[in-house]
Amino acid sequence: MSASVDKHRAGAKRKARSASPRTAGPGAASPRAAGPRAAGPRAPAARVPEPVPRYLAVANELIQAIGNGRFPVGSVLPTEHELCERYDISRFTAREALRQLTEAGLVRRRPRAGTQVIAREPPRPYVQSVESIDDLLQYSADTELRMVHVGRIETRTANSAPLPAPLPVPPGEPWLYGVGVRHRKGSEAPVCVTRVYLNPMFTGITRRIGARTGPIYKLIERHFGVRVARIEQRIEAASLSAEDARYLKAKAGSPALRMLRHYYDGGGRLLEVSDSLHPAARFSYAMTIRRAER
Repeated sequence: MSASVDKHRAGAKRKARSASPRTAGPGAASPRAAGPRAAGPRAPAARVPEPVPRYLAVANELIQAIGNGRFPVGSVLPTEHELCERYDISRFTAREALRQLTEAGLVRRRPRAGTQVIAREPPRPYVQSVESIDDLLQYSADTELRMVHVGRIETRTANSAPLPAPLPVPPGEPWLYGVGVRHRKGSEAPVCVTRVYLNPMFTGITRRIGARTGPIYKLIERHFGVRVARIEQRIEAASLSAEDARYLKAKAGSPALRMLRHYYDGGGRLLEVSDSLHPAARFSYAMTIRRAER
């Protein structure tokens, strides 16, 4: 019996040895014994695109619908309530989407009249290229200034509030004053809002400003026998006030380009001052500067 037990134990030991993992010999590869992999350049992680804001996605779809003729010029877009139901969005999102179209110059919004399509494509920004004083004045000829207010304003005195555009004249003078919105000819999209200050020597011109068809300086030259000989211009960054934003159908506080011009005659007399604000996306200014020949 002891012989059979010994025989049984020997067979069990052989099975155990065959079942246990063998020790890897020198130079043999072992998954467990392998050390850490050598550090190398890692492939850049895939960049997940940021989601487009919902109002912008709706605005882009409406722009595409206007461009392909689904909403032709003169037609009325769905109301805010209809957009909310169609796209399952909030009233705020619908209003913001329509504001994008308004700022792009594609639609015009009026109370109780809806949102009317006024252009099939966003108007290109007005680009003014300047090489001479004639080029500078051409801007007034290429666009149309529609006056919304004409009156008088006194230059600053010690107790008065500062004017939007400081005038280099004695305080207390009653200068002629007007506010207008400039458009490209044939377009309803505003290019800028302009405040004009005219020398009080041009009394009587106010009744002609509203009926004129050309630039104001041309009106002055024609009726008063003077000629613009020099223009001083300053350009600076600005932001739109709430009043200017209403005129321009833009967002209050948005960036703008301010252009301040002083018009002088040959004797150095100040004839006119214009203070214009252009929304950032609607105006570009280009100049050509030549080296003086020696």
